[in-house]
Amino acid sequence: MLSNGRSLLVEQYKIININESDTFCDEIIADGEQKIFENADVESENKEARSCKVSWINDKKYQKLLSHYVILSNKSYNYSLKEFEDLQYTLYKKGDYYDWHIDTHDKPYPNGTIRKLSFTLCLNDEFEGGDFSICTPHPISSFTNKETFKLKKGEMIVFPSHVWHKVDKITEGTRKSLVGWIVGNQWK
Repeated sequence: MLSNGRSLLVEQYKIININESDTFCDEIIADGEQKIFENADVESENKEARSCKVSWINDKKYQKLLSHYVILSNKSYNYSLKEFEDLQYTLYKKGDYYDWHIDTHDKPYPNGTIRKLSFTLCLNDEFEGGDFSICTPHPISSFTNKETFKLKKGEMIVFPSHVWHKVDKITEGTRKSLVGWIVGNQWK
């Protein structure tokens, strides 16, 4: 903490209410449901860390609209961003979850880019559980900060891809979300 009361730490997340109509979320759901679903995978050795289904959406229309909110969020981080990866439509049914993880990879992609920002856009409200948690670890455990959110339909959380986060187990209904990553060149 500085003498003027400001912190040297950058905000670890931004929650944004997407100012589009409800039909925007419903349109994403309709598109995602038409795709082929697969069991979600993890890169870690812990294959029990995740249980959900995903499909992939490569639609520049969604990327263009969402880029406005990503750019607003990036003002806190000032990352050099290049492009979106394909968007992931995710279904968490009763009992599904995604344990603590980060969205970065061990090595850059072949084009030299890395994941810099991640986001989750909640597409519906018809579920219980499935809270989104984000954690800022600290070497002194009493200073570790964990925050938990019950995202509502149309709310998007944007955060650096290296930040730890998770989705709690769904207890009722189905949680539908759109997950995305924005990449950029390393060290810029």
